[in-house]
Amino acid sequence: LEFLSNYREKNAFPHGLEPQDRDIFFQLGDTLLTANPQLFLYYGLENGAYAGNQRSPTFAHYREPGESGYRLDDPVQMEKMRKHLDSCIDENGRQVPCLLGPGESYIECIDNCTSLQRCPDEDSQQDCSAVERAEERSLCESNTKWCISYATRSIPLSDDSPKRGYIPFTFYCIDINGLPTQTPGENAELGADGLGNCYHDDGITPVNRQVSGGYAYCGGEGIICNNTFLGGFTSGNYDPRYRPWYIATKQNQVPNWSEPYEFYTHNIGITFSRPIYSIDEEGKTIFTGVLASDYSLDGIASFLTNNYDGSDTIVTIVEEAEPNYVIASSTGIAGVRKVLIEDNSKPCPEDNDGDRCMGVRIPISDLNEDIMEQLISTTYLTQKEKNFPVSELIPVRVDHDDFRGVYASHTIGFETKEAGISWRIMILSPVSAHEDDTIMPGDSMFQVLITSVSAGFILCVLQLVLFIRNRREKEIIASDWRFTGVFLVGCALLNLACLSYIGQNTNATCLARMWVIHFFFVFALTPLFVKTYRLYKLTGVGSIIPRRQTISNARTVLMAMPFLAVEVLILLVFTFVDPNKVENILVYDESNMRHHVICSHDTWAFFTVQVIYQGGLVFVGCLLAYKTRNMRKEYRDNQQLLLTMYNIALVGSVVVVVFNATEVCQATTRVFITIGILWITVFSSCIFVVPKLLLIRSRKLNPVEEDEPARRTLSIVGNIPDSIQRMGRRISHRYSQNSIHFWDQTDEYEDNIGSSGRSTQTASVKLPMFPIQENRNCSEEV
Repeated sequence: LEFLSNYREKNAFPHGLEPQDRDIFFQLGDTLLTANPQLFLYYGLENGAYAGNQRSPTFAHYREPGESGYRLDDPVQMEKMRKHLDSCIDENGRQVPCLLGPGESYIECIDNCTSLQRCPDEDSQQDCSAVERAEERSLCESNTKWCISYATRSIPLSDDSPKRGYIPFTFYCIDINGLPTQTPGENAELGADGLGNCYHDDGITPVNRQVSGGYAYCGGEGIICNNTFLGGFTSGNYDPRYRPWYIATKQNQVPNWSEPYEFYTHNIGITFSRPIYSIDEEGKTIFTGVLASDYSLDGIASFLTNNYDGSDTIVTIVEEAEPNYVIASSTGIAGVRKVLIEDNSKPCPEDNDGDRCMGVRIPISDLNEDIMEQLISTTYLTQKEKNFPVSELIPVRVDHDDFRGVYASHTIGFETKEAGISWRIMILSPVSAHEDDTIMPGDSMFQVLITSVSAGFILCVLQLVLFIRNRREKEIIASDWRFTGVFLVGCALLNLACLSYIGQNTNATCLARMWVIHFFFVFALTPLFVKTYRLYKLTGVGSIIPRRQTISNARTVLMAMPFLAVEVLILLVFTFVDPNKVENILVYDESNMRHHVICSHDTWAFFTVQVIYQGGLVFVGCLLAYKTRNMRKEYRDNQQLLLTMYNIALVGSVVVVVFNATEVCQATTRVFITIGILWITVFSSCIFVVPKLLLIRSRKLNPVEEDEPARRTLSIVGNIPDSIQRMGRRISHRYSQNSIHFWDQTDEYEDNIGSSGRSTQTASVKLPMFPIQENRNCSEEV
């Protein structure tokens, strides 16, 4: 364009690019396009004249100067414009009137397009008279450009408006020198492989136009010629002055790149424009027109379509700026959709001649006509939502009756500051789906999971039944069978909760698994924790002053409620804040790429909170069980509690480590968790139930006369310190209704069975140890 501008400034165009220079421009432009066939060179002038040519496809354009919109009912206008009204043709080459349709635009002169005003750019709007220094004022005046005034109008949509005509914009066949031709065998449209004939749009009727008239191309001043439309095979309405590239250049008065927009041919492209000027008699710089070059994005679309033909990979180019218009796609998606002028929501009929239709650009969010368009639209919006990650592939699943599959998507930013281009190139490649993330009936993992769940549930229920059947035996009564029974129920339900691992990974199933596994784990753990805590409180371990305490079963149940409530609260919070939901991930190695559909949280917060809470319960339970370990075997559960807590802590730690440290599929992890739950529940329940059943069996097979230490009394005779004697008297008086036992272990307790058969736990006596000398007469118990 710089070359053409300099060429004009050196008067190489005899008439300054007016219509008489049309053929010179055609030849020169065709020569320049030989090295750049993807470009399109043209110019538009302030008087409406236009000329241009291109190589792909090969043809030229031309428009006579003047203003469209002339009224057919105005005799004065028609006397001048009749030659233009009769110079349009249809697709078969027949002459038709050049009539503007509803919604079409035209230019209307202000003051006959003769008065000048300052151009709208910043330099031209500066008031040079206010500049004091002469040199600066002269520079200011030289930078001021002057423009003629006109306005863009549109034909009303109503049918009762006066009919108006337009000056046609004509497409020409050209020969190998870039000049219009209709001579058979000279049309260069067929390219380097050979020449052909020039046909009208129907592809059948040869072009043979010899329209006589006093056109500007002929030389003006009443000169008549018949070759203005020689080689013209089609025509339409076009005026450069209301096109975006022209308006932007006139507005800014500097060379500029346009953003992608719809060409007159309904293609998408970008334009580089530069203004051209002339100097009038007063020395003013007059804006004369615009030299421009187009780059059609059809070249990109053709490249993508040709190179990815037959490939499953999809490449789409989209504008970064809202509303993210489509540039091109390897699927053949057009960046422009033809719609009716009067209703842009309705597509243009296939048999329409173009008068009622216009092209509108397509935002990527509007792609929904078929499954591939929906895939492209969904993928881009997903990438945009994730802020177009650079180093991450985003999977997109397609579930449709006609097509199912998974694509890995990635985007690359493409930006050219000089051209003002900012695009996003999106690539979609199909990947194989990984089936080992779910446990479905018929899978090998399904058999393992069902076997583990069934074994755990049956064994826990069996032990629960045996435990309840023997609940009136003193060994069972002493171990507080109600809470042990609740623990066994929790173990059975925790095993059943593992059945939630069966089925596809959906948002609903992922959330259900989060709830049932964690809730029933805490449900099973809570009875053991409160049992251990009650033992700790009753035995007075760590207390300086011994005191009597009574903690009933009802109170113990109330003690358990907060632990369950906290777990429910945690689950409720994360259900809304960070739920366990479906996540699509891609795993790729050197050979292939696999798609995984897993259940996952967005952050590690849920895992961290559960480890702290549930792990804290287990840790505190272990500590309390250790502190209450010294009990008589007839009444103690502390060793079982200690073993159970240690078992839960050990197996739970192993499961957590394996879950987070290994790269195995989620189905395998779930089976591993199920086996871990089987071991925890069955082993822990056996610790509580089996020893009690064995004690019952042993007692019944070997009945002996009971001489329990609980019925013995402690007699200490001798020189006992007065302080200890007073303590003994106080204790004897306070617990006169109960047997009193002194043991050399200070953290024991006993259950006394009343006539009602109900168990009441009372505090043990805690005495300081003192040395026993040989001359003291002490009982065997001491």
